[in-house]
Amino acid sequence: MSTDVIARLAAANPVPTGAAPPVIEPLRVPRRRVAVALVLAAAVAVPAAAFAGKLGDLFGLSNQGTPVATTSLYLSQDTQMSAAMQSLGFPTTLQLLGTQNGVSFYASRRADGHYCFALEKDGNRGGVSCDLDGSFPSPSDPVWAFPPHDTLAGFAADDVATIVGIDASGQRVVTVPVQDNLFAAPDGDYTGVATIAAFDARGTLLWSWRLPDR
Repeated sequence: MSTDVIARLAAANPVPTGAAPPVIEPLRVPRRRVAVALVLAAAVAVPAAAFAGKLGDLFGLSNQGTPVATTSLYLSQDTQMSAAMQSLGFPTTLQLLGTQNGVSFYASRRADGHYCFALEKDGNRGGVSCDLDGSFPSPSDPVWAFPPHDTLAGFAADDVATIVGIDASGQRVVTVPVQDNLFAAPDGDYTGVATIAAFDARGTLLWSWRLPDR
């Protein structure tokens, strides 16, 4: 199993040894994408605001979600995270796409047409991220994943059925089904995940991302 996975990943990503394909680069400030993760405290409830337009029309995902005010996220109540959201140009309204394994998923579109994402987990931590070049979702970029720590979570295009976390030796650490364009693994230690891969319902490899060294 592990040898097959490695071979398929290598065939799909013909890059020099040790080089990461330019797909997603979270927890840094790269040219293409930005992500920030932070341990936070309690949630704050604020009435939801209206959302202009359907996510399915704008976002290319089937999940339409429910509009909520950005200020309703506990992430926005933390000084550091609020500053990050402001610097990224987060919209004042987000779309709540759902909750899986204690992770709540939000997405919306900035004025320039780029998308921003937020995750909140268990009312005490989370992360924010923005797509800076509009590449997601696309055949070459069908997954938007946050770096795994105690969970593996993110967003996936309609054709993605399963997300797999693979360690440096090629062993599968975790397999996560995609539901309503969202995926979140149960609580666990996923710091050993070195590569994230996406498969369709037939088991065909669609995409992979070798995580930056941590």
